Amino acid sequence: MRTTLGHIVARGRRVIAGPPPTSGAGSTNQIYPGYDGRHEALLASMVVRPAELGADRIIDGFGQTTLFRCVPFVSEFDLERLSLPIPDDGYHAEASEYVAVADSVKRAGSRYCIAELGAGWAPWLGLGGVLARTKGIRLIELIGVEALPARFELMKAHLAINGLRNEAGDEPTLDGVSCRLFNGAVTPTRSEVWFPDVPITDMGSAVSESEASRDYRGKRVKNLKVQGYPLSEILGDSPVDLLHIDVQGAELGLIEANLDLLSRQVTAIMIGTHSRVIEGSLIDLLYRHGWHLELEKPCRVAWRTNPPSMEAMTVVDGCQYWRRVS
Repeated sequence: MRTTLGHIVARGRRVIAGPPPTSGAGSTNQIYPGYDGRHEALLASMVVRPAELGADRIIDGFGQTTLFRCVPFVSEFDLERLSLPIPDDGYHAEASEYVAVADSVKRAGSRYCIAELGAGWAPWLGLGGVLARTKGIRLIELIGVEALPARFELMKAHLAINGLRNEAGDEPTLDGVSCRLFNGAVTPTRSEVWFPDVPITDMGSAVSESEASRDYRGKRVKNLKVQGYPLSEILGDSPVDLLHIDVQGAELGLIEANLDLLSRQVTAIMIGTHSRVIEGSLIDLLYRHGWHLELEKPCRVAWRTNPPSMEAMTVVDGCQYWRRVS
C-alpha cells in the first residue's frame, strides 16, 4: 500500500500519543527513547511528502535526496520510517539527531548555519539545508569536515543533488546557499594527522596523531596523511545555529579545547558520543559552563575484559543535544 502524507500524519499522531504507561516490558522504565512527545511533534510538523525510492536514490519525508552510492552499506529501506524517522530512519540514525537539526532550523531567524564535523556524506548538512530552504530562509551556510577522500567526494555529490552546492565548486549558489568544505580533520592546531585508509562502508574510523598500525578498535589499518584544521579556522566568523560532532571518541577533547569559541559562536551542539565515560564528562563540563541538555541517549556498549579502549566497546553511538543558555 502506497504511503500518503495523510498516512504519515496519522502515524505521527500515534507515535506522539505513545504507549500507555505500564510497569511491564513496554514501559518507559524499560524503553528509553531519549526524546519525548514535543520532539516527535516537531519532526511530524516538518514532513512535507511521503518517502520515495528512485532508481539511484531515496527521497525522505523532509524532501532530502540521498544517492544510493552515498550509503553502500544499506541493502533495503523502510519507506514509512524514512517518511517520519521515529524511532529512527531504519538505516542510519535515531530520531534524536533529526530532532536536533529540526529544532535548530525552527529556532533560526533570517539566516541559518550548520556545521558537521566527521560529516561522512553530510546527511545533516543536507537535512539542515533542505529544512531551512523549506522554511523560507534565504541565507544558508553549510560547513563540512570529512577526512576520508572518497567520502569527501560523496559529501560534495550529496549537497549538489540537493541543490545546496554548485557542481563546479563551493561558491554561493543562486538561491543564497554557500558551502565551506574541508577534506581533513578537526585538530587543536593546524597540523598533519593520520586517518585510516578504509572502505567508505567503515563509518567508525578515527583520526590519530601518529601512524599507528592498529586503530582505537584494535583493527589493523593502513593510514593516510590528512590536513588537520583548528575549529576556529573551520567556523571562521560564522555564527553557527547547530554544530554536529561525530568524531569517534575525540568529542570530549574537542569541546574542552574550544569552550570559549563555542560560547561565542555556537547556539546548539549535537554530539555523537562513544563511551559512557565521555558522556558523563561532557555532562559535567557543559553544565558547569552554562549549557542546557535538551535531550540525550547513552551509547550502547558490549562490555568485555581488556578492550583496546573504552570507545572500542561501543556498538551503537549515544547522543547529546545541547543548547547554549543565553
